[in-house]
Amino acid sequence: MSAVAGSMRHQRGLSLVEVMVGLTIGMILVAGLALMFGNASRSSNELERSVRHIENGRYAMEWLGQDLAMAGFYGTLPATAREAPASPCLTMAQLTAALVTMSGKATPTLPFPVQGLTSQEAQALPACLPNHRIGTPALVLRRLDPPAVAAAAATAGTLYLQASHYVPDNTDTYVASTSTASFTLRDRSANTNTVRRFLSRIYYIANCSDCSGTGDGIPTLTLSELTPTGFRITPIAEGIEQIGFDYGFDTAGNDGAPDEWYGLNADADGTHVAAAAAKNWTHVMAVRVSLVSRALEPSLGYSEARKYAAGLKGTALYEFQPAAAIQNFKRRAYAGTFRLQTPAGLREKP
Repeated sequence: MSAVAGSMRHQRGLSLVEVMVGLTIGMILVAGLALMFGNASRSSNELERSVRHIENGRYAMEWLGQDLAMAGFYGTLPATAREAPASPCLTMAQLTAALVTMSGKATPTLPFPVQGLTSQEAQALPACLPNHRIGTPALVLRRLDPPAVAAAAATAGTLYLQASHYVPDNTDTYVASTSTASFTLRDRSANTNTVRRFLSRIYYIANCSDCSGTGDGIPTLTLSELTPTGFRITPIAEGIEQIGFDYGFDTAGNDGAPDEWYGLNADADGTHVAAAAAKNWTHVMAVRVSLVSRALEPSLGYSEARKYAAGLKGTALYEFQPAAAIQNFKRRAYAGTFRLQTPAGLREKP
């Protein structure tokens, strides 16, 4: 019998030391795997947060850009002059009455395509801008809905506008009404002409997305739209913490191109409102949007003290800096300039 065979025959189980060593190695491996899975989970959560707030910012810019491109679309209505209604928060009945007055003037008018509101002005309009976030401006946008509908098919109680296409009528005004019986203007075949729905919208930042109870505390780009029963509040994009609207005024060449930029952002006051009004909102040809999107949840161990360009206060650059207590949210800034296609297009020169 060989010595090797003898030694193998005498091996019986494992010693305590060997068991302890094996257990230690196993625990180290398990701890390593747990750490790896934990890090992977945290990385996945951070990636998901980043993707969501990046997408929210992108979506907000896309939504605003599409609506701004249509601002001031009034179809074939003959009125070329513009003015502001008494308030951006008029009810359907009040706005209808205002448009009836505008249409009856010697030179018929229509509402401004866009109009800026300071944070102070927006804060004073809780009826149509509930839960407005202090320090953020608002944008009023008006236009017609592009699809024309038969006058008889118009929804009762909803504001529609109608133009005349019948030459013998020789009318240079329009009809504004919530009643189908009022639409008597004719098309080129002398039949009752079609009508288009009037849209009155306000974009602003709300303190919450779900505002029931005390609210969820998520700053949200929000749309307030006039309906027959009041203002319908619709969250557009969560996590939009700050926004700035700068207005490009065509004050020199009357060619549809902005010559001056002016903003009502930050803590702009009545002086800035008067200065913007003096430039005449009729001359706004483009709107530059600056917004800051933040993650919906804070990131562990993260902190930033950056400043973000958030539009103009008058003609001076305004920089937004989050409060120290909420600097543990990741943020991203966006900016884009959007042409008001109809007002600018009508001024283009060959």
